[in-house]
Amino acid sequence: MPSMRPSQYAMQQRIDDGPFLRFEHEDIDADAQGQTPSLPETESDFELELEPEISGVTRVYYSDVALPDDSPGWHLILRVTSDDLTIYPIYPRSEHPKYSEPKYDTITSIMITRPVYQPYAHPTDKYEVDEVLSYLPEGFSKDWRYGLGFHYEYRFIANAVAKIEGVETIMMHGGEGRHDTQIEGCFYLLGVAQFQHLRRQLDRLTKRHQRETADDKKLVCYAGLLHKASPQLYPSRARKLPPDILADLVALGSGPTRLSAKDQKLVTTLAQQSVPALAKSTPRTLFSLKAEIELVTLGQLIEVYRKMMDSNANEDRWQRFLSENPFVLDMAFGYPVKMIADRPYVGGKDINGAGGQFSDFLMAAKATGNLALIEIKHPQQDVLGRAYRQTYTPSHELSGSVAQVISQRSVLQRNIYGLTCDLDDRVHAHAVAAIIIIGRTPTEVGKQRAFEQYRNSLKDVLVVTFDELQGRLESILHALKPKPPAEPVSFEGEEIPF
Repeated sequence: MPSMRPSQYAMQQRIDDGPFLRFEHEDIDADAQGQTPSLPETESDFELELEPEISGVTRVYYSDVALPDDSPGWHLILRVTSDDLTIYPIYPRSEHPKYSEPKYDTITSIMITRPVYQPYAHPTDKYEVDEVLSYLPEGFSKDWRYGLGFHYEYRFIANAVAKIEGVETIMMHGGEGRHDTQIEGCFYLLGVAQFQHLRRQLDRLTKRHQRETADDKKLVCYAGLLHKASPQLYPSRARKLPPDILADLVALGSGPTRLSAKDQKLVTTLAQQSVPALAKSTPRTLFSLKAEIELVTLGQLIEVYRKMMDSNANEDRWQRFLSENPFVLDMAFGYPVKMIADRPYVGGKDINGAGGQFSDFLMAAKATGNLALIEIKHPQQDVLGRAYRQTYTPSHELSGSVAQVISQRSVLQRNIYGLTCDLDDRVHAHAVAAIIIIGRTPTEVGKQRAFEQYRNSLKDVLVVTFDELQGRLESILHALKPKPPAEPVSFEGEEIPF
């Protein structure tokens, strides 16, 4: 036998025959405030013999305590005409701090247009009130003794409409199309079909929540009692997620989903765990996701690169940045490479342990294992020195870097076997490439000419500027971005040769 609600129990304990109703009837609807929105009449293939309509309006007042008929303590809860009935949802219990106030904030009334050709009957006692309220759509509370309005689980509908400024009445009708979910003055027009659709959605959410809560309670008791007492006999269990739970949650909204930092980390973990399954079931989706991630990641990388170029970051900071993002160093090569070491020792110590040389990065070609040394300097370092007759000399920092990397290469080649014997990667010193990343490309034509002449005269040493690396990154980003569809070529007025 189901348990009795507290409000039902309290009602049975009353000995004053309350709550109470008072009735008023007027032949002319003198209190109508403005015109209600006009709705299309429902068509029918049948001709019904209708009872004559009773003109005027009947108002039903409510009180939770016994009052004289002329007392101001009565509260309007129902208004009936031949064409519509309007309910006024209020808090019905006198002991409630909001007694007689509207349940739904600024929404003070809900009007229901006539659902059948038979007009609404004008009630004269509480039994006829019960009869009139029985015509309310499913999802409404139909017992005036416990308060009119939506069932408690559907209160979200009224609360949502209450957020619309100026709307005071929800007008429910059987019409469709342009008269549904529409605002007209102080009225919000809501079709009964749309209301029932929303009601079913809320019901599904409630049932799903109840099922999930029951499963969670079982899991909490299992973990806290059985698993804790004997982990060997009762191993830990993972929470089973219902099918399509994430898809259903995201589908509830109409805009992009915002995730907290914790949720973002969890979604990333779930995606990583699901990669094998995604590769089999939806390979195109996985490929698109990979491409989108790469696009966003590259864009963020370029943004950080730009900020470092503008902020006069020191060499140590550039060393850390390039070590964490070796993809940037790939831009200095014309073939796929991999990083072997950050700040590698390339040899050169004497018998006393002095004179050792260190480079900034040691790279190797992925296909052959051929080594390459990279020496980085500051982006603000000048690549050219003073003017010399009709040209410019290389800067002291650039010429010194060239000498430095050539020396490092020589030392590495002499000590290659001892230095690389313990490496997991197979590397070779077939023809060790030497690369210097320094400064910015000159902007003046004369200096550009001198810079190109100098760096192209170097044998086996490549000089690349920081802004050139940035340009290559931006070119890749531009190539990865989706292109707008090409507009068809118009042949209007031209002779087509076929």
